[in-house]
Amino acid sequence: MINCNNDSFRYKVFDCPVQNNKIGQLITLLKDPEVQSFLKVFVDNAIATSELQILKRLTAVEQILGLDDYGTDKAETPTLPQKIDRLEEQVKNSAASFKLPIDPVIQPTTKTEKRAVSLVDHLKETGKDHLTSPEIFSFLKCKLPENCKINENIQNIRKVKQDVLKKAAAMYPNVFLSKKNTGHREVRLVLAS
Repeated sequence: MINCNNDSFRYKVFDCPVQNNKIGQLITLLKDPEVQSFLKVFVDNAIATSELQILKRLTAVEQILGLDDYGTDKAETPTLPQKIDRLEEQVKNSAASFKLPIDPVIQPTTKTEKRAVSLVDHLKETGKDHLTSPEIFSFLKCKLPENCKINENIQNIRKVKQDVLKKAAAMYPNVFLSKKNTGHREVRLVLAS
C-alpha cells in the first residue's frame, strides 16, 4: 500500500525526522523548571511593557466594574454594579401609576366646531375606530342638536361635511382623515387608539 503523505510535497515537512526531533527537544525544555521560570518572567515583562497598555486598560475595566479591592476611594464615583443596584431600587420603589391621557377640554365657539366636537364624541361613543361617509352624513343630518343640524336648505352639504372633518382633525390629535383604498374612495373619520 502506498502512503499518500510521502507522495505529496505538502506533507514532506511533517515526515521529516529532524523536525520531530526539534519539537521533542522544545517540549522537553518547556518541562524544565529553570526554563519555565525564565518564560514566566519574559511573558510578564512583555505584558507590562506592551504598547497596548494591557495592565492599565485592565485596571480601568476593573474599576468601572467594581472588581478592584485595592484601588482608589470608592465613594467618589459609583461603579457599574452600584449604578445598576440603584436603578433596580428606583424601579421597585416607584409607585407611579400610569394613567391614560385625558382628552383636552375643547370649548367650541363656531357652528363648525360644535359639529366637529359632537361628531368626535359620537365616534368615541360608538366604540368603532372610524365612521364612514354615510354614517357621517346621517349624524350631521339627524343626530345633532337643532341649532347645529344640517337643514334641507343648505346648498352644498359636501362642503359642510368637509369643513367639519377638517376641523375635527385639527382640534383632536388622535383623530385623522383617511380615504378608502377601494370603491368610491370616500373620506372617513378615523380615531387612533
